[in-house]
Amino acid sequence: MKYIIPIILILFTISCSLDRTNPLDPLVSGINAPNEVTNIQVSITENNTIIITWNSMMTVDGYYIYRSQSYDGLYELILDEENNSISLYEDEDVDIPGNFYWYKMSAYILIDGEKLEGYRSEPKTWN
Repeated sequence: MKYIIPIILILFTISCSLDRTNPLDPLVSGINAPNEVTNIQVSITENNTIIITWNSMMTVDGYYIYRSQSYDGLYELILDEENNSISLYEDEDVDIPGNFYWYKMSAYILIDGEKLEGYRSEPKTWN
């Protein structure tokens, strides 16, 4: 029992001195995650298709769109779009009337084939 505290202190000291090697870590790479996607608008058409629009960002490589059936529910990835100039998505895989959908978006950049995701937006729905 008297050896546990010294062992913990030694492990703590060793772990604090380890080098960071994650290439997506902004402290190592100097690369920051993309900004939040702005001006996200959600609307519904007469044929029950949900249209999502946003301001495209030339400084990113693509976008993620997530969908949930409640504001604070589990959000499922429904779109991984590797195109930074797109600014519209039509969600036709919905069951309206009777259901309500919420959406979140984020942008990402590619670094050595890996996607670095930016901040996710606040949930949006149609009004």
